[in-house]
Amino acid sequence: MKHRLFDLRRLIGSWCCLCGLLIFWLGGLMPSAEACTTAVISGRITRDGRPILWKNRDYASAPRNEVALLTGGRFRVLAVVNAGSRSSVWMGMNEAGLCIENSLSTDLAEEGTPKGPGNGLLMKQVLQSCATVAEVREWLERTNETGRATTANFGVIDAEGGAAIFEAGPTRFVMFDANDPVVAPHGYLVRSNFATTARELGASPEEDEVGEVASGERYARACRLLEATDSDAVSLEYVVHRMTRDLADEQGESLPGSINASDSALPNLIATANTISRNTTVSAAVFHGVRPGEDPKLTTMWAILGDPKFSVAVPCWVSIETVADPLEGDHGGEIGEIARTLRDASLTADGQVRGEGLPGIWQDVWPVEQRLLTETLEARERWLADGVSERELADWHDRAAQTAFAAMQRELVEAKDAVLQAEFAAQDESVNSGIVRVAIYDHSDGSANGPRNLLRILNEDAGFSASRVTPQQIRDGVLGEFDVLIMPGGSGSAQSKNLEPEGRAEVTRFVNDGGGYVGICAGSYLASANYSWSLGLINARVWDRAHWARGTGQVDLALTTTGCGARPWRRRSGGLLRARPLARAGRRPGLAAL
Repeated sequence: MKHRLFDLRRLIGSWCCLCGLLIFWLGGLMPSAEACTTAVISGRITRDGRPILWKNRDYASAPRNEVALLTGGRFRVLAVVNAGSRSSVWMGMNEAGLCIENSLSTDLAEEGTPKGPGNGLLMKQVLQSCATVAEVREWLERTNETGRATTANFGVIDAEGGAAIFEAGPTRFVMFDANDPVVAPHGYLVRSNFATTARELGASPEEDEVGEVASGERYARACRLLEATDSDAVSLEYVVHRMTRDLADEQGESLPGSINASDSALPNLIATANTISRNTTVSAAVFHGVRPGEDPKLTTMWAILGDPKFSVAVPCWVSIETVADPLEGDHGGEIGEIARTLRDASLTADGQVRGEGLPGIWQDVWPVEQRLLTETLEARERWLADGVSERELADWHDRAAQTAFAAMQRELVEAKDAVLQAEFAAQDESVNSGIVRVAIYDHSDGSANGPRNLLRILNEDAGFSASRVTPQQIRDGVLGEFDVLIMPGGSGSAQSKNLEPEGRAEVTRFVNDGGGYVGICAGSYLASANYSWSLGLINARVWDRAHWARGTGQVDLALTTTGCGARPWRRRSGGLLRARPLARAGRRPGLAAL
């Protein structure tokens, strides 16, 4: 596989953040965007006669998503939510087999200040209280009187074969039935970020009718994809695998080398502003319904956390007792966080996607997804015919999630190793046999264990010249005399406070100018981006405080095969393995040779 064009700063920084020892580069933040694309597909055109509901969620302001179980209403709910939040649902299903999703349509706004549930809260309340599309309609009719703070197209399917879209503003709505051949002659209803009623269009406008409408290109592209299925019937696999990841050019044609035009090479740079799969896509879900009379608990949500181009779909059922660990977490499900790391590492400064790394990822992880789809669909048919226990569903869900997570972990390791190899190769011209000059931060009176132990280990015999530096010395510019700054353990907030704004600026300037930064424990927290006192050296956040632990002990470290081959490692006295250190002149940003 190839990862040569990944952004070294972002990928290595994000990888090391997961490990707790950081080697940092600067990384950028993504702009905000909300540009979802959705479809309601009637069972009359699907391959197995069961309805399908789909949404690609674009919301860069909430990049971390998780799958969550919600209780407290008439029905138990399983949904994709913003990580750590249960106040709103952004796509989900309940134990009655009702599924719902939405796409923002601000053209449904009305005069005055709306009151009542917003888009996400509406979907949560609907799932907790409604069993069918008809009940959703009744719910909307009641809240026409009390009011809603909604401006969205809501797609809904149920266990009775119902499939509809509701374009709902604060005090009125219009329902479109996907099962009605007059309303939906092709058997599906697509929505992006406009409402047909607000534009005085029909339920399924033609492509030339939406040419000047914002997000019309995504609407038209989704319609094209549904019309261009390999057979006359739409399959779940097609929607999961190909629609969620679609890339198109400005003319609305499949981008060469992408999932829907795989017989050629991807361009080096991919602009995603007008495509379904965008650089702001944070998750996707495809809901596979049941036929009337079938067990509604077998309604399945295929959840894709993170950008689908970099992630894997996992089957979920509302009857599970707990969500599989790789899909949940207050700071984002692990699968989604890996996908986000891979995606962010592939972005250019202006938000384009580097094309060269994508085929390698697809080659590695998509066969895993295809196997999950095939095996789960075969098992689902058996379960629909013969029944299935909740325990078996829970075990299947957990195994599928762990399989997907293992594939994503392997991909992250491969990407990290490839990036390190590339960085080491790029540094070869800057390597000599000189001494690495290391500054060890210490705001104590010299009694702190971390700096004292580092000074003992990083001695001249091992190839280092290490010195303790105080916050005042850093403010005075002493880092200009060093190659690497080590921020040891302690308290990240205390380190930041003692550095003061001038010292923090000096550290940032040092790294920007090519100095190495090694964060150990508190030093890693200090360099992250989510605390008020953070240095913000990379776009990384601390997302696993639940397993935070403190202590001392012997730690055994070993080099991977890749690590051994990446540098001319040699053993020095005292047993320390080290590479040839970096020369001061012409040093490259960030990586300390330790």
